[in-house]
Amino acid sequence: MEVSKVHFIPQRSKRDIFGIPVLSFLFKNRYMLFFYRAFTLFLLIYAIIYGFANPTKENLFTTAVFWSIFWPFFMVITLPTLGNVFCMICPHGFVGKYISKVGLKLRPPKWLANPYIGLIGLNIIAYWFVIYTFPQVLRSPFITALFFLSFTLLSALLFFLFRGMAYCKYICPIGAVNTSFARVGTLWLSTYQEECKTCKKPDCALACPYELNPSKFDQRNSMANCTLCMECAHACDAVKLEVRNFGSSLYKDIKTPKEWEVWVYILLVGVITITMRFHHGLSRSAIGEHMPWNVVGRYLQNLFELPKFVDMSGLIAMLMGLSIALFFSLGSFWLISRLYKVDYNRVFLTLGYAFAPLMIVGGLSHVLEFFFIEYYHNIVNGFSQAFGFGINVEPLAKRGEPWLMVFRVFPFIAGFWSLHILWQRVKFLGVNKRVLAYLLASSLPVFYLLLSAVQIWVMLNFPPTYHHHSH
Repeated sequence: MEVSKVHFIPQRSKRDIFGIPVLSFLFKNRYMLFFYRAFTLFLLIYAIIYGFANPTKENLFTTAVFWSIFWPFFMVITLPTLGNVFCMICPHGFVGKYISKVGLKLRPPKWLANPYIGLIGLNIIAYWFVIYTFPQVLRSPFITALFFLSFTLLSALLFFLFRGMAYCKYICPIGAVNTSFARVGTLWLSTYQEECKTCKKPDCALACPYELNPSKFDQRNSMANCTLCMECAHACDAVKLEVRNFGSSLYKDIKTPKEWEVWVYILLVGVITITMRFHHGLSRSAIGEHMPWNVVGRYLQNLFELPKFVDMSGLIAMLMGLSIALFFSLGSFWLISRLYKVDYNRVFLTLGYAFAPLMIVGGLSHVLEFFFIEYYHNIVNGFSQAFGFGINVEPLAKRGEPWLMVFRVFPFIAGFWSLHILWQRVKFLGVNKRVLAYLLASSLPVFYLLLSAVQIWVMLNFPPTYHHHSH
């Protein structure tokens, strides 16, 4: 399809990267976007085939692609900086647009049009539950290849059956996660409203394969489900991609809040952030065996005589982390709604967005530290193995090196940033004496900060033995 220049923009804003030739080429040019997507599709297919052909642990490439590149770099690093660029180049979405064109284009049934399927069913249960309870399973190249092949086949089927890129919006285990955490980043897609006023038909909306209307993003202060595929920008020159302040939308009233966005923040803080502080953090200390999740886990392991590949301590840590996140967040929202006579759902949807930085910004600590400890040499040696480069490198750092502590600053940035956003969002409740409401709602970020500080104190005073595997 040829580019339709419906609108002429005489002068783009200074923040609009489409007005900067080099950046416009990188983020909008069809050929560059096709290259990014074709490359990630190649990596996906090759890593899956390589995993089946080389199913033993000697295969470094398959696990490096999925667990050292796709997850930490395309998501944890890009989301709090550039926003949802992973979905922009996702191989599933890339192929899905072509499959949808020849598919049945059915409307998804109501039971399927539910982002909680991807968030809870496939993200939390199918992935994180498995990671904590059966930690060795997804470290297998064969199981990793089978895991991603299953999602690839499932996505192809749903793209063929349903319209509106239903798989991305409802089933994909990272779809809802990405669009929620993208609010923390700097990129924002919208349109020049003065041009939209004279627009007789919304070409941007008609071009969107996700059935969204970019001209309404600013008005609603929401880009929910937008994958930055740029089909709208190809259809209309009035579309702009701006570099805004970090988390700018979180400081404004959100006209069309989504419950699932807030649930993403709360559930993943519990399942990922708090649980990893417990099981992959404090458990590695010299007093790790005395931590409650390990004590209970060992008791259950012995009681039911479970095999060694089952890690009950990991499961208990996950359930504890999830329970703590739910207790502090939902408990504080309930108290605020009762004390101020405000509808609970309104409190939930207004204040819950303040938790957006906790997991994704705090997660930078783990990812950056592990780049030096594990990811770098896994990636280089894995690609060398798969493509015959003949290169073998060592880790850039070893566990326990003091300078790695510099990355522990990110959880504190995340916690205090969350508190700052929360103070701004409390005013949207329109209540008197908002200080009390703020203090109550701050319980989850404050616990997060205290836990981060306690972990550092424990690791310094009771140094790890490093016998406990961390990922």
